[in-house]
Amino acid sequence: MTLLVDEKGKIAKRYDADHWILPLSKRVYLVIDRNLNVLYRKDMGFDLLPDQTQTLIREIDAKIP
Repeated sequence: MTLLVDEKGKIAKRYDADHWILPLSKRVYLVIDRNLNVLYRKDMGFDLLPDQTQTLIREIDAKIP
């Protein structure tokens, strides 16, 4: 999921993705199960996750039966 609008920063704060000084969110990759448990979290600051599609698919395959 790409978070496009979070005007009050509620979701960014919930997943610890808000930037401590700038009024924007960091790039945080999450894999969340249907019970809203975080199975994978990678905080990249403002960088992209290398091979993001393959990395996320690998994490999903490893952690979701």
